[in-house]
Parts: sequence; structure tokens; C-alpha cells
Amino acid sequence: MFNITIANNKGGSGKTTTANLLGSEIYASGGSIIILEGDPNRPHARWAEKRGFPVIEGPKTSISNTEEASLAIADAMNGNRLLVITTDGDEGSVLDWIEAAAEHCQFLICDPEGSPNQWLQLAVSQADMVLIPFAPTTLDADQVQATIKSLKQTERMSGRKIDYRVMLTKASNGAVRTRDENELRDALTKNNTPMLTVALADRPAFRGVFKHNKMLSELDEADAGGLQRARENSKAFAAEVIGILKTKAQQVAA
Repeated sequence: MFNITIANNKGGSGKTTTANLLGSEIYASGGSIIILEGDPNRPHARWAEKRGFPVIEGPKTSISNTEEASLAIADAMNGNRLLVITTDGDEGSVLDWIEAAAEHCQFLICDPEGSPNQWLQLAVSQADMVLIPFAPTTLDADQVQATIKSLKQTERMSGRKIDYRVMLTKASNGAVRTRDENELRDALTKNNTPMLTVALADRPAFRGVFKHNKMLSELDEADAGGLQRARENSKAFAAEVIGILKTKAQQVAA
């Protein structure tokens, strides 16, 4: 199982959209996915329920160890390839759910609340990759550095190297980048910050997945315009992330 955590200490960075698009692309390609949700607003759980996918309300599910978490996951998935587990307010069960998920899915996406907390620290400590999304604003860029600092602190406490990539969201969807976007990219490059090549553009179709409670692949032109480019953008993003993870796994195996 590949474990991916989406982290940013600031809300509104595109974290939830990033998690949904990545999960949806994995699902559309035939993979199995669990989304572990730490946001008390529960956008993934609401989306999944309306879409017809199973949801485990972690705080209401009595588990005391990994084995019980695994049984709960097996019962909920029951042939499904996508499951959302809510764990807001229940940091004590996060590691149990993460360990149990390894028995039931190919990919786990951990989507914490948009603020530094123990939930985030626990998820990060187990991640194969941490994605740090940010919108092209100075405020968001400042939070990227704060998030990286938090990752480094977790790395020191856990004694485990944490691989991360910064990724741009809500980017210009035209051929010409904005001045702010260019300046922020240049600053990150000069600091040797690991970045994804693919940026997620600011596209109506990406917002449409939550508006219409569908996967990007299920939207039609009546739901949102520019679907072809949105789908190409989303596929390229997911392909880059999965490619990095598989290459890393091959290197470890070698």
C-alpha cells in the first residue's frame, strides 16, 4: 500500500480537491483507495455518501486496536474499491486505521484538518509521500515553509525520513502564468524545494466534483465546462505522483 498525506497548515490551499482528484484517478484506473479524513467538516464523507460509497464514522466505531479496525474496514468495503473513514476528534485511532488500511487497499490518502495538530503529525510520520498544495499567493507560500518546518520536526521525532513534494493548485489555466505564480515558483526553485512538475489549474470542473457529488470522470458539460482539459490535468497530476511512488518502491526493493 502507498500512503499519501496531503498537508498544509493553512485552509483553502486546495487540499481537499487534491485528495479527491488523486483518489478518483486511482479509482478510475481500477485501483482501490481509502481516504482517511481528519477534517471535522467531513467534505469527503459527505461526497462519498451522496455518491454511494461506504463511509466509516470513526468516532462512532468502537475500535481499540488495528485488528478491530481491519475488521471494520473489511465489513464496510465489502467489494467496494473506495472507502472514506472519518477520524476527526479521535487522534488515538489514527495509527490503527492507517495500519489496518494496508490490508485492504492499494492507496491510502490521509487528508487532515487545515491546521497543525497531532492528527497531522501522526499521519505524516507514516506517509510514503507528503503532498503540500498551495495556491499562488504570498500568504500560501509562507505557509508552505511553515508546513515544511513541521515535517522536519516530525522527521526528527520519528527518526524516519519524510519524502515530500510541494505542488501548485489554483494555478493559471492559460498558457501564460501570472507574475505572482512565476515569482513563487522561482523562489521555491532557488530554495531547492522538491516540487511536482504538474500544477492543478483553477478549473470549474474541479469544483464541480463536490458541487455535483461526482467523480471528475463522471461529470458532463452540463455540470462544468472545460472537461477535457480538466481531465488531462488531473490524469497528469495523478500519473506524476504514482510514478514517483513506484520508482521509489523499486529503488527500495533493489
